[in-house]
This record gives sequence, C-alpha cells and structure tokens, in this order.
Amino acid sequence: MQRPERLVALKTDAIRLFKFSIVGGIGAVINTILLWLFTDLAGMYYLYSSIIAIEIAIIMQFLMNDRWTFKEQKTTHVEQFVSRIIKSNIWRSGGLAVNIGVLYALTEYAGLYYLLSNIVGIFCAFLLNYLFESRLTWGVR
Repeated sequence: MQRPERLVALKTDAIRLFKFSIVGGIGAVINTILLWLFTDLAGMYYLYSSIIAIEIAIIMQFLMNDRWTFKEQKTTHVEQFVSRIIKSNIWRSGGLAVNIGVLYALTEYAGLYYLLSNIVGIFCAFLLNYLFESRLTWGVR
C-alpha cells in the first residue's frame, strides 16, 4: 500500500472508530438503563438482567452500525442481514463475557455498585468489540 493510500485508510479507520464509539456510547446508555430497569424495578438478579440488557444493546448497535458506521458495507439483502447479525452476536459474545466478568468481579469482590461495575465492563469490552465487528462482521481491512 502506497503512503497516501495508507494515510487515507488510517483516516477512514479513525472516522469509523469515532462513529463506532458514538454508537457504543448510545449502546452503553441503553444497556445501563435496561440493566437498572430489570434489576431495580423488575427485581431480576443483576447478572441475568445484564445478559438481557447487553443483548438488546447489541441488536440496537448492530442496526446503527450497519446504517451509519459501516455504511460503505451496508447490508443490502435479508440473507446478508441474518448472516451479519449472527456474526455480530458471535463476535460480541467475547465482549459480553468480558463485560459480565468485570461486572461480577467488581460488584462481588470489590464491592462496587453494579451499575458502575457495568460501565467499567463496557469500556473493557469496547476495543475487543470494535476489532471483531469491523474485521469479521463487516469485512473492513
């Protein structure tokens, strides 16, 4: 890859990462609100609430990323949509495991309030999610 092409690719990736971050921030808010609703209002155990909240946030983020962050690779037909959303869930399962692990460890062992633990878990899973999603769901190189 020539130097100017490499600079364009880096700029494009930086913009894409910025967009992914915005979508991730929206997903973090959705996740945290749902976690609170399911745990404090519905009375669910916080780890079960977290799994449901994360999955809903994953679906919302997938839709936003498909239409905005990775619009150059936008989904164009049903089979591609189904394939990508399944891939997205598979790749994000690593981020889900990181998020849940951090949530549990900080809440149970460090005594941190579960919503704060969740936010730390989200940050820990962010980069892993971006790498997997951009490369393996949308095929960005």
